[in-house]
Amino acid sequence: MDASETVGEDSRGYDGRKSRDGRKRHILTDTEGLLLEVTVTTADVHDSKAAPALLETFMDQPGRLLKLVWVDSAYQGPALAKAFASHGVRTEVVRRSDGQRGFVVLALRWVVERTLSWLSRSRRLNRDHERRPDHHQQMVWWAATIRSSRRLAADAPRWPEKRPGRRPRARA
Repeated sequence: MDASETVGEDSRGYDGRKSRDGRKRHILTDTEGLLLEVTVTTADVHDSKAAPALLETFMDQPGRLLKLVWVDSAYQGPALAKAFASHGVRTEVVRRSDGQRGFVVLALRWVVERTLSWLSRSRRLNRDHERRPDHHQQMVWWAATIRSSRRLAADAPRWPEKRPGRRPRARA
């Protein structure tokens, strides 16, 4: 994402593919799109270079378990394969069907894109304002926590309309 002028030159880069100046978020999600881990790097760091550190950060915590990770074609290479194999994680590259051109939604890869979109709805993450990458990383966690709590609250019963045995009031 683009960075404001408060982001120092030492923690920003330029992603030529997307023509963006700033930082890049690398995330690991579950199949529902809930955030499991996040790493923030300069924009010029390729996804395959940041993924081993992301995986190590996630797997360093006790009780963490991954069996299968769906990735796009950017997450290939010997260093990444070694990182996944050292933790016994199997990877599957999700590719478009042969002959498809243009934008195609691939359900398994779309989960991560959807999560990044949810996070970007947070005003603080719309543009990078943090001076330090670790502060920006905490802002991403904060936005993910808000998203998760709102999801949980949507399932909670509301008073008095959804309480068992009560009839809803007629609205005028």
